Amino acid sequence: MATKTVRAPMPRSKRAAQFAMFDALKGLKEAIKAKERIVEPRRILAEDAAKELNDTLCSLEKGQIATLVFYSEYDKAYRQITGAVGKIDLIWKNIQIGSQTVAFPDLLQISA
Repeated sequence: MATKTVRAPMPRSKRAAQFAMFDALKGLKEAIKAKERIVEPRRILAEDAAKELNDTLCSLEKGQIATLVFYSEYDKAYRQITGAVGKIDLIWKNIQIGSQTVAFPDLLQISA
């Protein structure tokens, strides 16, 4: 004949964990939120605005404080950053503000 094992009752604090909310589709809420985000289309600059942007870009110097408005491919929206100009790379066509590097084609506006 088998002997019956007697167990001590489970404490209430551990017992409540059994009935906690369960997310069966992990990441679904985040995916739905990402789809609800409004995508801002990229603007095409007019010729005179592009020339003005180029002139401002040419006048920038390393260490100068500047504000950039640029299109972020990741966010699919325009973002603004302000900081000291770190590097302007004419070969790779990008500008560095702090730790952020922005490509020239993504620029919309520069304020120095």
